[in-house]
Formats: sequence, C-alpha cells, structure tokens
Amino acid sequence: MKTFKIAHIFLVGVMLSLLSCEQPELLTDQVVQELSEKGSISLVLENQNKLSFINYDNDEVFILEESECSDCSVLDNIISLSKKELSEAEIFWALSKKGEEVPDFLKMNQNASKTVSKEQGWARSQVQTPVKMGFENNESSTIVACKNSKFTSGIVGGFLGDPEFIRLDKKPINYSSFKNDCSNLSDAMCQKGKRYRYSATFNNTKKWRGKICAKSVQNANNDHYLSNILCLDPPCSAYRGPKLYFEFEKDGVWKPIKTSIQEGIEIPANKRRTYGYYKNGTKKRSFRIRVKNAMGLDEFDFMMDKQPDEGPDPNPPGGGDNGDVIPDYISISNDAKIIVDFTNNPDDVPSPQISIDRNALKNNNPLYHYHDNEGNIILPENFCGIKIIGASSFTWFDQNNTVIKNHPVFNNVSNLYNYGEYNDYYALDGIEFRGPLDNCTDNDPNWYFEFPLIHIYGGESTNIDQAVKLVIEGVSEDSDIIFLE
Repeated sequence: MKTFKIAHIFLVGVMLSLLSCEQPELLTDQVVQELSEKGSISLVLENQNKLSFINYDNDEVFILEESECSDCSVLDNIISLSKKELSEAEIFWALSKKGEEVPDFLKMNQNASKTVSKEQGWARSQVQTPVKMGFENNESSTIVACKNSKFTSGIVGGFLGDPEFIRLDKKPINYSSFKNDCSNLSDAMCQKGKRYRYSATFNNTKKWRGKICAKSVQNANNDHYLSNILCLDPPCSAYRGPKLYFEFEKDGVWKPIKTSIQEGIEIPANKRRTYGYYKNGTKKRSFRIRVKNAMGLDEFDFMMDKQPDEGPDPNPPGGGDNGDVIPDYISISNDAKIIVDFTNNPDDVPSPQISIDRNALKNNNPLYHYHDNEGNIILPENFCGIKIIGASSFTWFDQNNTVIKNHPVFNNVSNLYNYGEYNDYYALDGIEFRGPLDNCTDNDPNWYFEFPLIHIYGGESTNIDQAVKLVIEGVSEDSDIIFLE
C-alpha cells in the first residue's frame, strides 16, 4: 500500500506540473506530433492568454481562449488587425513562434496560410494586450464576474452582428435559469449547500462565437471544499468548483468539445476567468455552453453570437431564458425518431441522452402540445418517463452501433402496426419507459422499460448495466408524446 501511495502521489505531481507549466516555450516537432495525435494543442502567450486549438469531430476545429482579463482577447485583436476572418491554421501560424510545427489536424487548411507572405508569428507581438494587474486588483469586489462595459466591448473573432445572447451579472441564487442539481449528484457534492447547473443553446449555425466570465466565490457561506473525498488518508478536503463545458450536437446526442486532458474546465477558488470561443464551420450544427457544480453565490456573465444571415433561430437559446425550456440531457431533432442513448453520457450526467423529433412536440392535440405562442418548445418541469403513441418500430443497439439480437431482455420490433398477435395495439396505445431522469422528483433509482420494448412483462425494473441505445422510429406530427409524471 505504501508503494501505491508513493506512485499515486508521484503521478499526481507529474500531472499538476504538466498542467501548471504554461510558459511560452517553443513547441518542438515531437511535442506537436504527440499533441496533434491527441486532438489538441495550446499556445501560451507572454501576457498569459492561452489559446487551445481542439480537433473535436472529423477535423472540425474549435478555438478556446483563456485569459485573466475581460477585454484583452488576442483572437479579437488579430481579426481586427487583419480586417478579415482567418482560418484556424492561419491563426495558429500568426500566433505561434517561428519554427514551431503546424499540427497535423491544422494542415488540412494550411494552404491559405502558405499564400500569406507574412512570416510565422507575424501577429504575436501586435495583438497582445498587456495585463498588469489582473482581475482581482483592478476591479472592485462588488463587480459580478466581469465589469459589464469591458465584457461586452468585444467578442473573440469580432462580432458577427448584434450579439444574439447576453446575460450579465448572474448568480444561481437569484437567477431562475440556474437549476438545483443536487438530485443528480452524489450526497457528498451537496454537503456544503446546493449545487446548480445551467445551459444555453444555439441551433443550426455554421459560425458560433461567445464569451463566458466566471468567478468561483469561495467563503464560509459558499464553500466548495468537500470533506473526505478522493483522499488516501482522511480527514481531508478537496475543492470542487464550478465547471464550464462546450458541447456540440451529433446524431441527436450532445457531446463535449474536449482537450485530451479534460472535458469540463474548473474555475479556481476566488478567481475570475474569461473564456472566449471561436468556431467557423462548413456545415450547420447545434452548440451549447453548460455550467455544472456552481454554488449560489458564484458569478457569471454570458455572451453568444452567430452568423447573422442565417435568419431567426427557430429554436432560440435555451437554459430557461426567453426560448426553449429543455433539460440538458434532451436535444431536439428533425429526423422522425426518439433516441434514448446510454452510450454517450458525460461522466456527471446520470440521465441518458434523449433526442426527440421536433414535429412530434407540436401536434394538434392540446394535451400533448409543447410549444408556446411564439413557437418555443416548453417541456413539463417534472417528469419521470415518456410514452410514445404512433411510433412504427424500435431497435436496440450496443455501444458499437450494432443491433442487439436474440437478447433475453432487449427486444426489437420492425412494425408496431403489424406486431403478430398484438396487431397494431402497441402502435395505437403506445410504448413507454420510466426512470430516474434529470427532471424526475421520484427517488426510485430503477429503470422501467415496458413491454414490448423489453421481453419482460409486469412492470419489472430493467437493469441498464451496459452501454445501449434505443432508437424509436416513425415519430412525427401525427404521433403523441406524453411526458409521464
């Protein structure tokens, strides 16, 4: 056991040193190659702004900038300097030091940078705003998160028009869009008080830009330190601050845009951090920001922008603001399916990821119509299950997306309107499941997938002990979606 402790402490020390050594040294070819294979690479500039280039899905690149000031974005400055939008490779070329190798996942669009006559690193010295005092010394303690005039003065990569989404001076204790999350967390996480979550979504956009300023307020009334967790020799305590997530939707499932080290970004105790993000894509996607583990007095500012010529968003930013009221684990699609996916859960989200067809939520039945007068989707505040009337078929898949066949529990039906001796009973009467969903106030930890979704009759609980995905097809505006209390 002693050997294990020494090895564990050594490993933790190595990881901490890797995470803390953010000096702007020249990246060698070997380091670049290793980081490229992991899908991300970072540049740390002399003013300590950190830019991470993250290859998150089939060579799509997301740029994230971290800084200790609210109006010193290098990405904003470089776009203003060049007077045009730059590709990810061009930005890396302009800000990296001479001689640094361009990572493989950026070489896909490096042709543009080869046509530029300027040498590597041409913008590095011109775009860095000096940071002499940081947040804590030059801003009053009464300012919530960041000073509003500074925070709203710019956005990474420049504004695309009037910013679509601005939320300033928000705290979980006085902003209803933050939701109490303790029912989805371990008892230890809420031992010092309530923990909150928040999300805001932009749907169907090629260009997604935004900015978050966050402060973890650490004091006796807002204590993030938890006793006796993840320690070898209690008593001890560990800090668990608010975490920021950046996510994209793929195949009806929300997935994290993550570096090779972490998914969420934790805000240190009594520190402010500004994160700006810059995404220019070739196809439309849905994106969202998400906050987890916040406490009541933590402070936040949010700003998001998108391409202005895409027209009004049919599904405005969510998170309890003006727009859709949708739980974090539910996404809206247009593919005539309902997907219940246990294979792609983020570590801190116990509910499966659920995708629901948009048209099925706005049928003409007033009992099962989930839109307001402005067309925003409004789901019930509390529900423990979903019943679907009018589906045509369903199939269970494993984590490799292979159909599960001849299983003692999971069933597949190719035509619910002609299902053997049951004929069209289950198409017209409905198929349903219940469980410990994020919005469920029941304390039952078990899942109940009713026959014919599984082979078991009589309402017995379903042991979801493996990564599986249920795909229910033929769901449309003629279907009824019923949220079960």
